[in-house]
Amino acid sequence: YGDHLEARGWAFDAIGRSLSFIGNAVFVGTAVVHQAKINAGCLPEDVECTGVTQYGIRPSSFLALYNVIVGLASSALLPLLGAIVDHTSSRLFVARISAISYCILLFPMIFISQATWFAVAVLLIITALIGWIHTGMTFAYLPEMSDDKKTLERLNTSFTVIQFTTNVVYIVVVVGIAAGAGWMDDSLATARLAQSISFVITTAFWGIAWLKLMGPRPAMSQLPPEKHLLTIGFRTIYRTSIDIAKQHKALGWFYGALAFSESATQALLIIITTYSIELLNFSSSQAGVMYLIVLLSSVLGCYLSELSLRLLSPIRSNQLCIMSMALFTALAAAFVKDSHALFYMFASFWGVCGGWKYTIERYLAITIIPKNKDAELMGAYLFFGQILSWLPPLVFTALNEAGISIRISMLSLLIFWFIAVICLQVMGPYENALRQANEAVEDSSLVDNNTAEAVEEPESKQLSEAPS
Repeated sequence: YGDHLEARGWAFDAIGRSLSFIGNAVFVGTAVVHQAKINAGCLPEDVECTGVTQYGIRPSSFLALYNVIVGLASSALLPLLGAIVDHTSSRLFVARISAISYCILLFPMIFISQATWFAVAVLLIITALIGWIHTGMTFAYLPEMSDDKKTLERLNTSFTVIQFTTNVVYIVVVVGIAAGAGWMDDSLATARLAQSISFVITTAFWGIAWLKLMGPRPAMSQLPPEKHLLTIGFRTIYRTSIDIAKQHKALGWFYGALAFSESATQALLIIITTYSIELLNFSSSQAGVMYLIVLLSSVLGCYLSELSLRLLSPIRSNQLCIMSMALFTALAAAFVKDSHALFYMFASFWGVCGGWKYTIERYLAITIIPKNKDAELMGAYLFFGQILSWLPPLVFTALNEAGISIRISMLSLLIFWFIAVICLQVMGPYENALRQANEAVEDSSLVDNNTAEAVEEPESKQLSEAPS
């Protein structure tokens, strides 16, 4: 990155983020569920533990409930984080405090055991919330890395490659060491190893990034005197939503589809992890292998997305992708009973659909968002992608706590994907969505031109033509 210190800092932050997020969600999360099964009076190898832990919930509900809490909190925090970025100069301070707090809380999770597993489960929730705050502050720096669009695209691509490579290398190293040490079936030992690596590297890289490389930022605009920092972000989201509903109907239906499809897709990883632990007795190492397969397969999905555009419109490609993901989920629930190989095969299918989905949705958003409102409406894109992230895991948890089989509970995701497909259908043809975006830009330009002409007209002429 040459002399671009903040680009180097952003890359360092991405490395720590990738390590710690996977370490927490995959390796430590799997170990927590195994220990919860023991606490509930089940053996780790028992299929669908029906016992209840001393904390009143089933072991198979822990990861989903964790996702519910994080999803609700992150949806509520997103407008506030936007307000902090827009109306204060505290971005660097919040990023530093969140980074320090996050790293401190990673350390005790190294000592996960049968005696500490519930405390670690609580720490997983707290670190996820702090991590979300930190991520919000970090991503606010990204569009400001360069004024040149091509340079920004190059930096964004390099950051994506760094995150992907970090994920792959981290999982391979952890699983490789676990295999060499004979810990493939020992979830606790693997979780401790993964968390030790995550703590050391994340603390080192984030320390360099946020204490030496990243700089402060002034407020982008002043907070209006009659407004409050805690509420202005929600007011902005409300005004944007009303504007979308009135003037950008196709975009509004796309955001509706995004809210439902993204919430179900985010929940899918948590639910299939629970499925693999409860029905297939996956260890932390095997869960890591599953995630590695999903990750590598997503690359193929990105290329498949590009190929689909030669045959289908982006809207139809998105629909086909979502329906494929729903089909593979239904088939997995029906046919995967005790075969690890078959489950790994479905993991590759989910990975392909995930890469396809994220690529085609970003392409749709970029092309149908009016160019004169891209900053505002891309912010709305992020918000609607997160707003329902708590709902599918909540439905899964409710069904699971009611004693319904995980196979059936997992099928609840199909409802959200079906609604997303319907929303995309209501969008209408892709050409209409493009036309709406272009008309919005033309109308805005016309208003700007008329305003400029009115300002330039002599005052006497304006007065003479004014209605009596």
